[in-house]
Amino acid sequence: MTDVVRWGVLSTATISNEGLIPGLLAADGSVLAAIASRTPQRAEDAAARWGCRAHSSYDQLLDDPDIDAVYIPLPNHLHATWTVRALEAGKHVLCEKPLALSVQEVDAIAAASRRTGRLVLEAFMYRHARRWRRALELVSAGAVGEPRVVRIGFSFATPTSLGSPLFTPEEGGGIIWDMGCYATSMARGIFDEEPVEVFGFADRRTGQMTETSVTGVLRFSGASTAPFWISFDLPNPFAQVEVVGTDGWLLVPGTGMRREPYTKLLLHRGGGEIFLEGSEPALELFPFEDPYRLEVERLADAIRGRAPLPWDLGESRANTAALEAMHASVAGNLPCPVPASARVPRSS
Repeated sequence: MTDVVRWGVLSTATISNEGLIPGLLAADGSVLAAIASRTPQRAEDAAARWGCRAHSSYDQLLDDPDIDAVYIPLPNHLHATWTVRALEAGKHVLCEKPLALSVQEVDAIAAASRRTGRLVLEAFMYRHARRWRRALELVSAGAVGEPRVVRIGFSFATPTSLGSPLFTPEEGGGIIWDMGCYATSMARGIFDEEPVEVFGFADRRTGQMTETSVTGVLRFSGASTAPFWISFDLPNPFAQVEVVGTDGWLLVPGTGMRREPYTKLLLHRGGGEIFLEGSEPALELFPFEDPYRLEVERLADAIRGRAPLPWDLGESRANTAALEAMHASVAGNLPCPVPASARVPRSS
């Protein structure tokens, strides 16, 4: 392989055109070599737009010897299948979240990765943003004391489309797989441990086969909890992630995913001092950096042996296990434990 990672994209999905491909084109050490669609004209149109080769099928792209890595933004139920097929074709994989719809599917991906010696990264682009890394650094350093509550809210008012994979149960539709994976991943990252139990209840839009809003809580060890709400039915909240600890709080407002010129992080240290004059929280500003570019560069560096990936498939397995428990809780209207066998061992 050359020092430049040559990428192929499976499908002309919106997230490719609006997110990943612009980031890929701006990334150091990577080039977009080809794009595939099951509709040949779409592939040709996309290839002309982005200046790359067109393939009229996904298999044709995987057979291309001039592709080193592929990005998979297919509907959720196809992620595991095509990730394994890409690995078996000798390609590294960046797969959109959720990587899989069951722990068993993650295990199949991990086995294929071991057999082929190829890397897989689940595309949680938020983890690469400087602001998120700073939030983890502050919490780890004790800036808020011991974190006890991580409150998370994500919502995008999404019109009903019965033909869309977002609203089709057999295609991995529903708000849990779409945004619940973010809430779960973020809570696990802040606490740096695995949830032991999930409780959630769901609302379903009239005539809809999938859950469109879920409110619940992830319970961690001791008294630590992560209350969350996720929805296709409401506008996106400004304050999306808040960490409350024994000696302060931290707030991460705004998505950081909409090309804002800058994003903010607010930190308040101390217990009751917020009620005193002059006790405004400290503010840090972060100029925009394309998180899609950053995740492409992170995987490309790992492919070239320059730096290891900080998240392995054990991380994806643990996140998937928590999401399976969330589904089970919603279905049974009861708290559901997260199997200890699926949790990531922590050094602490």
